[in-house]
Amino acid sequence: MIDDLVSKRVKELKSYKVEPKMQGTALDKNELPWGLDEKVEEALINSIKAMEFNRYPDSGCIGLKAAISRYTGMDPGSICIGNGSDELISVLLQTFINPGDAIAVYNPTFAMYKVYGTICGARIWRYDLDNDFELNLDEFIQGLKAEKPKLVFLCNPNNPTGKMLALSDIEEILKNTAGIVVVDEAYFEFSGVTALGLLSAYDNLIILRTFSKAFGLAGLRIGYMLAGPAIISYVDRVRSPFNVNSFAQAAAAEVLKNLDKVMERIEAIKSERERLIILLKQLEGLQCFESASNFILIRSKCSEKINKRLQETGIFVRRYSSPKLEDCLRVTIGSRLENDKFYETVKEALYERD
Repeated sequence: MIDDLVSKRVKELKSYKVEPKMQGTALDKNELPWGLDEKVEEALINSIKAMEFNRYPDSGCIGLKAAISRYTGMDPGSICIGNGSDELISVLLQTFINPGDAIAVYNPTFAMYKVYGTICGARIWRYDLDNDFELNLDEFIQGLKAEKPKLVFLCNPNNPTGKMLALSDIEEILKNTAGIVVVDEAYFEFSGVTALGLLSAYDNLIILRTFSKAFGLAGLRIGYMLAGPAIISYVDRVRSPFNVNSFAQAAAAEVLKNLDKVMERIEAIKSERERLIILLKQLEGLQCFESASNFILIRSKCSEKINKRLQETGIFVRRYSSPKLEDCLRVTIGSRLENDKFYETVKEALYERD
């Protein structure tokens, strides 16, 4: 009986697979390897005493918007805060999509664009990247003109490939679509490249960011959107009131007061990323892709064997089964010790005799 009541769109979905937490080294979810800085942690512990947990949080996130405004240079009226950028993706689709409207994504990319699009009844046009995960701009634009999507999702850097679209390419896409272009900059702090400078010229541009990656607040689920006031106004009609809890708002604002430590950690991750890429590229039987993020994608015919050996060693990475990502593993950049352990285990798995 329940099956008869469930939406046909939901029946089409497969549950987003999240592996349970395991004892060992988690290099599968693109998290920071370190906890909160002691200074931030102490400030948050003190702030708890002043919080009224019997009261709803500030629905407008006024204090956090002010902090993000200082960080980005954007007016608070061009900022919307979400319970993770995932919520904002869902809200965007609810705001702009009627059943049957098209959205555009490339393949492979972050899975939740397609998931939320399906729930909203969107027609999903997927553009396949080439075998090296590069986008042919002319082909993509031709597809946009033919498909006429209302929303175009560009993950930049792309997850799970780590590849970047040039800002000039993003601008060409903006010029050649009547729809809204959503640039997901979840990993912006690791790439240093942002489409923020295009916002003033294009009212059909939205930028998404998160505190889950570079800022180390994955457990608090907080993200934000940057867009023109007209878009923010419509999104606020759909966004749930009180969607970001008081502690998450306080934590994000506090982290933004301590950017020196954040930047220090970002530089450490970037340095480790480049070191690990150099090491992995020296291994025969393995292809390592360049990355502008806090993770690396590798491809090997021995990926199943490598993954099994990593798990036996207590190291957990992301393995994919989709055709475009066949034989691929994605590894989060961890601490130097974690990265060395990962590299040595991969090397052993590649070179051992069966």
